[in-house]
Amino acid sequence: MEVALVKPQGFCSGVTRAVQLAHQAKEDHKDKTVYILGMLAHNQSLIDSLTNEGFVTLDGSEYEEINKLQKGDVLVFTAHGHDEKLDKIAKEKGLITYDATCFKVQDNLNKIKREIANGHQVIYIGQSGHKEANAALTVSDKVSLYDTKLLINYQLITDKSPFVLNQTTLNFYELRKYHEDILKHYPGARIENEICNATRLRQEAILKIEKDTDLIVIVGHPKSSNSNKLYDIALANYPNALVVMVSDLSELKKIPLDCKRKAAVGSGASTPQYIVDEIYNYLISK
Repeated sequence: MEVALVKPQGFCSGVTRAVQLAHQAKEDHKDKTVYILGMLAHNQSLIDSLTNEGFVTLDGSEYEEINKLQKGDVLVFTAHGHDEKLDKIAKEKGLITYDATCFKVQDNLNKIKREIANGHQVIYIGQSGHKEANAALTVSDKVSLYDTKLLINYQLITDKSPFVLNQTTLNFYELRKYHEDILKHYPGARIENEICNATRLRQEAILKIEKDTDLIVIVGHPKSSNSNKLYDIALANYPNALVVMVSDLSELKKIPLDCKRKAAVGSGASTPQYIVDEIYNYLISK
């Protein structure tokens, strides 16, 4: 089978930094267990690897999990951002903390604080329940979620010039329709497109796949927003290809590929490179 790798591949800078920071915490405190409050990044293979190294991922309610920890415990906050109230709890409990929040996510949170301080409301375009969106919504009750599936209750917005920004891992090409909808209701809305560069470049690359490709494999975890968006874009733009999303090689091996001759492999920003390499090598052997 002819196989093309859709680049960029591997971890984005935010995930790379988060992994490095977690390992720094472990290096700094060799005699302690390092706890991570949720999935460091949305990829189960990465989490499994960290577990094998001795890290403990706390995957329950953030407030319940952090309250189980004791003074002197080492805690890493994930790349997705978090409620700042958790920082206060960690300080009060005497925890040793490392904040792996992605710089782009943190920049968004800072912009929200600035707008709230200036007396404005904020419309945040994102996915309900996603940790990045949750972090944004905890900044203030003046932040309203524009859910990408349920939209928004405009009655909550009384500001004639609300500030609009978005989760960094959304579909770059769908944002325009959300912006247009908001502008119909609030012509004075001030809009910033906050799709991170790593997400945008991957989405653009998917649209450059050769049209005669009959198999497109997106490698990413089901909880990975940016991986799901790559899958959605491929599915919408290549109707004649088999488009699949898999977490690893074992999942791909369950899919019949006998009639496929030309494949393209894309991956999310939190997908380890070795998993992509395994899938690439498997496909070229077909």
